[in-house]
Amino acid sequence: MSDPIVDEIRSTRERLAMLAGGDIHSIAMAARERQKLSGTITVTRAVRKPEPSRIQPSKPSGGSSVSTTSTSSPAAG
Repeated sequence: MSDPIVDEIRSTRERLAMLAGGDIHSIAMAARERQKLSGTITVTRAVRKPEPSRIQPSKPSGGSSVSTTSTSSPAAG
């Protein structure tokens, strides 16, 4: 069973991609042009870089944890 809304979206996506030759930059440029011509107010925000304090370190996947600290003892001699 197919959803008519999803079918319409996919059909439109395929048509726009075909018109732009499959080039994502051309697709985006055409979309921006359609926005301008529509007369609708659009908001463009500046790109924000994440604050270093908000960047979360990646966690190892799986159930075990891996220690990155190394402890070594001097060789017996």
